[in-house]
Amino acid sequence: MQFTEQEINAVKYYIGDCAEFEQDDFWSDTKAYNVINSLFYFGIRTELERVNEGKFLNPAIVSDMERLEKLLDNLFSACKKSKNTELMQTYRVERFSDYQAIKQAGKTISFTSTSKNYFLKAYQDRAGIALMRFVIPVGTPCIDMQKFFENYAKPEETETLLPPNLNLQIAEIPITESELQILDANGNSPVVSCLATVRGMQKPDIQKFRALPENSEITAKNILFLLNQHKKISLLDFKKYSEWKQILINRIFCRYFS
Repeated sequence: MQFTEQEINAVKYYIGDCAEFEQDDFWSDTKAYNVINSLFYFGIRTELERVNEGKFLNPAIVSDMERLEKLLDNLFSACKKSKNTELMQTYRVERFSDYQAIKQAGKTISFTSTSKNYFLKAYQDRAGIALMRFVIPVGTPCIDMQKFFENYAKPEETETLLPPNLNLQIAEIPITESELQILDANGNSPVVSCLATVRGMQKPDIQKFRALPENSEITAKNILFLLNQHKKISLLDFKKYSEWKQILINRIFCRYFS
């Protein structure tokens, strides 16, 4: 399968392999996924949790809507082209609150980074965790980074990236003694452990393709700035930001699932 330079660069950017990019506020962000993934969740709950964990939500990511849409388009396109050729089992340390949203939706909500190398300690920096084992059948749209890149920047992570809207059959399972030693940022054991079996891709409810609201960049940048400063968000700004996210993701889904 041939991938475009734009698709390859989008995946590199997502995993934080930014060394060869222009070192500006956007392209140098090695943790841009904190903002990218939050765009797929309703409201600002997941953004609030990230800043409360000490993570930075980079306003530069939302400062250029055309650039952001192209990035998301290329991430989806790379996932659509890349399908696994063998049954895989991968692992993820998930925020418990995000796990609850995923379980209720019965699908991946955002781009979801998983590892073939068990539950990575690097992702235990969150308060309240769920341990997720993914069973990924042959032919699932996903990116196995070890196969996608000739020179994979983070081989220790053995990452497989799942796109949004993969149907999940979730079965909660007992937490083992060894898993109780996997601690969250506050030193607490996992809340839940589960087996999540991928059951194909779900076509989302797609609304009519709409233009982004005027001054979207200003609204989104302002919200991220306020969140980073742990300042209060007005109800009006909350509504504007939530509407912007829904329209943005719907625009991406219109192109990806049509």
